[in-house]
Amino acid sequence: MRLLLPVTFLLLLLFLTGCAENNSPSAGQAAANVISNVSAAPGSSNLPNATTGSDAPDSSIAPHTPVTGQMPVTMPPDFAFSVRFGITGKNEINTFNGTVTKDLVVKGTAQAELVLTDSELADIYARLRTINIYRELNLEPDTRNCVQTPFDEEHWQIRLDGEERSFYWDEENCEITADAKLMKELRSYIFELVKSRPAYLELPEAVGGYD
Repeated sequence: MRLLLPVTFLLLLLFLTGCAENNSPSAGQAAANVISNVSAAPGSSNLPNATTGSDAPDSSIAPHTPVTGQMPVTMPPDFAFSVRFGITGKNEINTFNGTVTKDLVVKGTAQAELVLTDSELADIYARLRTINIYRELNLEPDTRNCVQTPFDEEHWQIRLDGEERSFYWDEENCEITADAKLMKELRSYIFELVKSRPAYLELPEAVGGYD
């Protein structure tokens, strides 16, 4: 009997200890709760919609600037253009090089110096902006009702804000689009300015013609 009492007491003690452990959090659980409480503190990254690390936006990246599709209001300082026109496109007004070229047909071509004033360039730019070459110009006719030879053609090269744009069309099919007419009217206006200059008037007359 005396031997049974210590054994019984020991078993009872072990039973009570096991119950106490089941009702209290383990050391690992307690540590997890502490970590959870620290992470849930105000301003932590576990808050809803918070971003951390690679998910956070990079403040060094500038926002994307949408293309407006409209030329700048003020003429860029690097604005320049060249336009070749006429049958075979040998006539040229070129502000890149500061030259005007005249087609002499049988006699080849002749060239003179050309300097447009700032006000003339600003006027040309304003007219070009009205057309707005930043949009997609329609220069191909929808229908081709005829074919003619010879025919006029136009080649434009325009520089704005460090970018160059090229445009071309011809009258081989007898008709041109509305956008081509606008560009042709602008070229005619520019040519009226140029051909009244003394340097152009001194160029030789053309000899012959195109059949």
